Formats: sequence, structure tokens, C-alpha cells
Amino acid sequence: MAIELLPSDADSPMRHRLDPTLHRIRRGAYVDRAAYEATPVHDRHELQVRAVAAARPAAVFARESALALARLPHGRPANVFTIGAPTASGRRGGVVASREAIGDDDIVLEDGIARCAPAFALAHLARVGKQADAVGALYAALRLQLVTKDQVADALGRQGPRGRRRAEWVIAFADPLSQSVGESWSRVAIHRIGAPPPRLQVRIVTRLGVRFPDFLWERAGMRPLGGEFDGAAKYGVIADANGVQPVDAVIEEKRRDDALREHIDTLHWMWAEAQRPERLRDMLSRHHLPVLSRLLPGW
Repeated sequence: MAIELLPSDADSPMRHRLDPTLHRIRRGAYVDRAAYEATPVHDRHELQVRAVAAARPAAVFARESALALARLPHGRPANVFTIGAPTASGRRGGVVASREAIGDDDIVLEDGIARCAPAFALAHLARVGKQADAVGALYAALRLQLVTKDQVADALGRQGPRGRRRAEWVIAFADPLSQSVGESWSRVAIHRIGAPPPRLQVRIVTRLGVRFPDFLWERAGMRPLGGEFDGAAKYGVIADANGVQPVDAVIEEKRRDDALREHIDTLHWMWAEAQRPERLRDMLSRHHLPVLSRLLPGW
């Protein structure tokens, strides 16, 4: 992250607070406002972590905060997380400190900041964090080949018993065939509504080339149903990859989707459905997939 933190001193706090070109990250830490507003919301947690690191140079960052420093998906945590300081456990000033012990082999030091290694942070998040965040983070780490499932399971064995069964479920469920965090969130939603597990990235040859729907279900006596997660950035990514304007990418993607519909039925959804499983349940039910009347528990 290219934004530079600007610490305040005894003479500058009021001046910094009144400066409209600066944005306050936390007490005593400011950044350029324009650069901050240009930073995607899901990347801003790293700034919080680096501001805490500047004030607490001995801290070891954990969970979502460690993943943010490792440039892995981490949700949108409301707090910064640290670990390994028995005298600093609890919540204070937006920092949640865990007294849980951590060995030197599970700590990475980068840019002068100590954090949990990815496998340890992923196991920790899977134990006590949000279900969809944990699956999305592990999917990305697997896809980037930063960890293996065995390494995360080994790291889990070096942690406390709380949430162990939840973490084991995350490790088994995460799949690097997912193409995005949104698809991983969608898979968790599909699980929670009790729909049949879909096949991922199935190859389908159309008149306009090969397509790989995000999800595919077989339906007795009907055409297969394809599912597509359309995140807000999808068409911008397609445009960048093909060197065209976003509007042209939308038109071309519509043409390719029409060609795909000659082989299967297709259903599209966005973050609103991935984050609210009951909405996705209604959509899939209308397309004749069996679902549960109540959501399976999430955490």
C-alpha cells in the first residue's frame, strides 16, 4: 500500500486535525485524504494496522490484521488484532489483543512489522472469525499457493481448542477452484440454504468459445443451471484483460452469456445475494433447486 502515514507530534495534532487534505486513521496517525479516498474500502484495514504498528512496535498482528499485511482477503474487521502479549489481553482503543501463545516459527517479520504467518492466521480466523471471511481468505491463499490445507491444519494444531471444529470445516470446504472472494462467499451461502453443492468452473464449449460458469447444477428432467457471481469489479477486470472500455466488455460478456444460454440456463447474482443467503435461496428455489426453509447456522 503506497499511502504514507504521517505521525503527529506535540505541536501538530490540532494542525493535522484541521488540515482538510489529511485523513485521521487513528490517534496520532494521518494520511493524505485524496490517497485514502482512492484506496478500496477492503484495503483500508492495512492502514489501521500500520498505524497501530507505529505506536506499538513490539506488537505481533493476528487474524484479519495479519492477512491484511500479507495482502490476502480479510473481510472488513472493525478492530485490529494482535497476539502473544499476556499483559495486554482484551480490547482497548480499537485493538483486540489475544494472550494466546505463538512460537517464533509462526511469526513473519516484514517491513519492521511482526505478524502471524499465513497458515497460522488463517487457522486462527477459521476458529474464531466470520465463516465466509475465513473461507474467502483460505481460498485466496490456496489459489496463490501461499499455503496448503495440510499446513493450515498443522497450524491449527498449535492453537487452542476454541472453535476447532469450525476451523476444520473451513479447511475442508475452501476450494481454490473458486475465482474470487465473492464466489467463496456464494458457496457458503449455497451451503447455508441447503442447496445441492454445485460443480465449479465446468468447461462448456459454445459457438463463441469456451465458457466456465462459476457454478453448475444438474436438474432432473431439465437443462443444467449455471450460476454466476457478478462483483462490481468484474467488467472492469474483463476490460483491462482485453484492452477495451468497460461498456464494450459488458456488451461482449452479454454476447458470450447469450451463447452459453444455448446450452444451459444461467442465473446471475451480486454481493447482496452472497451476503444475504435468504435472497439467494429464493432465487435458486424459483429455478427449481431444492433448498431448506431455514438457513443452516452461520458464524
